[in-house]
Amino acid sequence: MSQSSGYQDISLTLAKDDADKRLDGALAEHLSLSKRRIRLAIDDGGVYVNKRRCRKAGLKLRGGERIRMVMLEDEKLIPFATEQVLWQEDDLVLINKYAGQYAQEALHRSKGTLPSEIATWLGLVGEAARLLRPVHRLDRDTSGLMLFSSSAKKLNHMQAHWSACVEKTYLAVVEPAPVWDEKRITLSISKQRNRHGCYRPDPSGRACDTSARVIQREAGRALLELTPHTGRSHQLRVHLSAEGCPILGDARYGGKTHSRMMLHAYRLCVQPPALTETHRWEISPENNPKEDWQW
Repeated sequence: MSQSSGYQDISLTLAKDDADKRLDGALAEHLSLSKRRIRLAIDDGGVYVNKRRCRKAGLKLRGGERIRMVMLEDEKLIPFATEQVLWQEDDLVLINKYAGQYAQEALHRSKGTLPSEIATWLGLVGEAARLLRPVHRLDRDTSGLMLFSSSAKKLNHMQAHWSACVEKTYLAVVEPAPVWDEKRITLSISKQRNRHGCYRPDPSGRACDTSARVIQREAGRALLELTPHTGRSHQLRVHLSAEGCPILGDARYGGKTHSRMMLHAYRLCVQPPALTETHRWEISPENNPKEDWQW
């Protein structure tokens, strides 16, 4: 069992004499949690039975099941809003993701994430809803342009051509400002996160490539335009931290405290054959006043 800052990750194996009991009842007997809290965790999607996510509080047990329950207390969720939809065509939906929204299912929840809420908005249910997935990823605290697909065939096709047919551009506010005005950052990044959930520069890790350019400087901070030429997890965050100019609000990588992490995916260009014709989109981080893009 691990527990930190409201995060709980509980593992246990039920007894054989738990056979024929309800899942929520058996867990309430074994854990110092109320049935109400257990049912909420199940509904959120944070309970796993024999490594499979279970959404049925009344599941009849056979006894001996391996259980994992992952919870995050007092979590503030930012709901999906129709105004976020920028473009829709066939099985694809492009949105302006808000900082703080889950772009994909998390270990402790499937409910309240963008795939779940967009599927509901589209009227998808059952297997059709489960097929809706992000074509590419944005960290929870990053805002900006993001594509989703409700077709497994379309998703696989786009992801197969993604690296060759797609260019993404980000805006980031960093502090302190870098000494350079323009730089190509090619630090390799570790394949695995450390115990704090961070990646780090690692000469034996995955090759990474980022173009960075200063757009504006003000009071020791700088607004950067970033183009990742590879698509590693946390690439921009690791690269800027390693350069000594972490992203404002990115506490995980040394950024100073701010109202949000100041990273925004503001331009996306997708060319054939990923799509049948070239599409270019751009969205300013100031488009949504609630995003608080102030620096």
